Amino acid sequence: MRRPSSRTGLLAFALLAILVATLWPVYEARPQTWVSCIVCGEHGVADVLLNIVLFLPLGVALGLGGRRIPQCVLLAALLSASIELAQLLIPGRDASLGDVVSNTIGATLGAMLARTAPASLLPPPERSTRLSRVAALAAAALCCVTGLLLAPVFPDSLYYGQWTPNLGHLEWYRGRVLDATIGALHVAPGPMSDTPLARELLRSASGCSLHVRGIAGPRPAELASLFSISDDRQREIILLGPDRDDLVFRFRTRAAALRLDQPDIRVTDAMEGMRAGDSLDVTVTREGGACRVALNGRTAAGLGPTVGSGWGLLMYPEALPAVLKGLLSAVWVGALFLPAAFWIRTRGEAVWVTAALVAGLVGAPALTPLVATPAIQWAAAALGLLTGAGLRVVVARRIRGGEAQRPRITSAVS
Repeated sequence: MRRPSSRTGLLAFALLAILVATLWPVYEARPQTWVSCIVCGEHGVADVLLNIVLFLPLGVALGLGGRRIPQCVLLAALLSASIELAQLLIPGRDASLGDVVSNTIGATLGAMLARTAPASLLPPPERSTRLSRVAALAAAALCCVTGLLLAPVFPDSLYYGQWTPNLGHLEWYRGRVLDATIGALHVAPGPMSDTPLARELLRSASGCSLHVRGIAGPRPAELASLFSISDDRQREIILLGPDRDDLVFRFRTRAAALRLDQPDIRVTDAMEGMRAGDSLDVTVTREGGACRVALNGRTAAGLGPTVGSGWGLLMYPEALPAVLKGLLSAVWVGALFLPAAFWIRTRGEAVWVTAALVAGLVGAPALTPLVATPAIQWAAAALGLLTGAGLRVVVARRIRGGEAQRPRITSAVS
């Protein structure tokens, strides 16, 4: 049982998060529009999932407040519709029917979760064992799914080479490309007559190498393309370019094909001190899941996504500092394994959860194109287990304390 103050605090937090995330202006020079599609844009599936997650705490708070599920659904739908209408007046925001639908789904799931939460917080021992094992297996499976989604996918279509292209969604890089090759294949601007060979080289199990020589341009304010390949459906296949002082490389993944977001491979401060007119000599070598990037003789190796990169499938802000991205990856891994520890009751269950943790953090990089799990994510996983066990103790004391404070009904025999 939650105290009224706790329910009010959760409701206030959920509303504040929703209002900040949806009504904060985005200063872009484009008109506000109403979008009638349900899953919109190249990251449409990621947007739907984010909207569900955003409204899920609201549904939990409403459900814990004693409201029935239909009431929670109606309130969430009205709030979401009001926000979408308000977005028509906010710079850089697009109102969408899909947002209303996904927000309402999120609140509905949260209300349903609130109805089942009391039975799941302190379940009987047998059910607790099942919950702990299922949660541990789900966490390990998500580690592997992350690797599968971030695996490269190169579609069977006509490819186009692009040297410092002026793409609408990226800044135009004012440098020059002198030569570009994939393996021994020269890639010129325009349609690639050797598209099948390029695709074969990119898909090669033994790895591939991209080499670009050029002349640096002025420092861009955001991500720009030095060299890229797209296909006849304007899908990005690979991209190499600067993002302020960073050098970025990315390739089309299964996540992009499924309309999710994806993290990039980034060498922080690689372009620092580079001036317009300086020579550029970049080689990107990919072997398995790891990449090695060499720029003018300086090399960074072991680059690539990890099990902690799963958060980037939902939303990957390129401008976020590398330290914060690393912190988000650690928090993601810790959150994956926290629920399994919450339901641990015996030493055998602890061994099971620990085995699942090792299987996820070691097995996913071994079986999918992920790099080895870094030490900070191992530490975050262990901290997640400790946090889950600690939360169980706190919840158990609170529930038992609430039961002890309930008035007892006694009968007097005269």
